[in-house]
Amino acid sequence: MKSYAKLAAPLFLFSLAACNGTPANGWIPGSVYQIEQLSMATFKGSPFTQALAANYLALARAEKEEYDWNSQKTFASKGLIAAKGTAPPPETLEYWNVSDRAAAKDLGIARARLMTMLATDAPARVPQWAANAQTNFDCWIQEQEEGWQFDEIAACRTAFMTTMDLIAAPPKPVAAASPSVPPAQPAATKQTNFLMFFDFDQSALTSEASRIIANAVKAIAADKPAIIKIIGYTDTSGTPEYNMKLSLRRSQAVENELTRNGVAPSSIRVEGVGEGNLLTQTADGVREPQNRRATIDLLGR
Repeated sequence: MKSYAKLAAPLFLFSLAACNGTPANGWIPGSVYQIEQLSMATFKGSPFTQALAANYLALARAEKEEYDWNSQKTFASKGLIAAKGTAPPPETLEYWNVSDRAAAKDLGIARARLMTMLATDAPARVPQWAANAQTNFDCWIQEQEEGWQFDEIAACRTAFMTTMDLIAAPPKPVAAASPSVPPAQPAATKQTNFLMFFDFDQSALTSEASRIIANAVKAIAADKPAIIKIIGYTDTSGTPEYNMKLSLRRSQAVENELTRNGVAPSSIRVEGVGEGNLLTQTADGVREPQNRRATIDLLGR
């Protein structure tokens, strides 16, 4: 962010931390504290703020994969605000060093359009679209500052513009339903996060976990995400070394079920974090069903 290049930032900031100690806010380069907190949070508030929280979590995880610690912290922090029911504002040009004047002008016009939309009933009327527009704008401005991943710049910009056009388009007229036909229900918000649980010391899928994965397969077929991230977890019983291996077996079991149902292996990323990121905080050595889990996150398109 700002004047730091993506690859240089961790090295530069690490040297500052080494000289000056831990920063006052408790954050150090490479820290994923905010992502961990957001991953464990219960999203509150309106459908719009909940959609923002989920989208910012996806953005933060994508930046973490690229070792962009500043951007992942920014997006995860905004997600935490949204998860509590408050909509954080879109990013501003003042915070980002966009050297390309034409791009900066384009972003300024786009942000004005976005702010106008957010002041209407759109966040209540089409919450997922409104959230997508805001987070795609933030994605665009962040990638534009870096200024070298041109495909990602174009993807974020196109996604923003397309979503804004969808929100602005007048609704299509609907023929009056006959008295015997109930009116159509609003389309459900697309699900991009899935959570399943495991039995104690097991990586075999339960029937409920298989049902959840089947829903994920349908969402993948419909939305065609660029990346499917699977993370396995354990509770605190057992040694850390054993739990790390068990968490990976759980994520691999989910991966196997996805590929068995036709999901391309090339799009899947598998990770095990052992007893890290507990969903329910416990002491060491505690058997806690809520912590024996795996998650599927559908990222990008």
